[in-house]
Amino acid sequence: MYTNRILLSFDSGHRLLGYGGKCEVPHGHTFSAEIILNSETINEKGFVIDFVELKDKVGKWINDNWDHSFLVNDQDEELIKALELLKERKLFTFRSQNPTVEVMSKYLYEQVRRLCGDIVSKVRIWHSPTQYAEYFER
Repeated sequence: MYTNRILLSFDSGHRLLGYGGKCEVPHGHTFSAEIILNSETINEKGFVIDFVELKDKVGKWINDNWDHSFLVNDQDEELIKALELLKERKLFTFRSQNPTVEVMSKYLYEQVRRLCGDIVSKVRIWHSPTQYAEYFER
């Protein structure tokens, strides 16, 4: 079994609607997305997937959608209205879910699978250098 891993970092803001603690206040993080791919085989060039191709596909998706974006629960009407007042803004909404690293890891897993196929093994979203959540299918 071959395993590939890539780590992509991005900056985003978020808040946890209805949380009741500090994270209910809008704030930001430098997140890291760790993508792990597995394959029984390699291609004719010797790759599971070329890291350049992986970075181009997944990195582009992250840059287009999450980097320097505010990640928001679509039920957070107050925050969405406030952010819409800004001239320059970038929003990414999650359907009826808070943008926790658990939710983000599953969402990104699904995007990587769509972009790269079933070689994706798991996705970890690092909330800080010491904390992450991951999603994988059994």
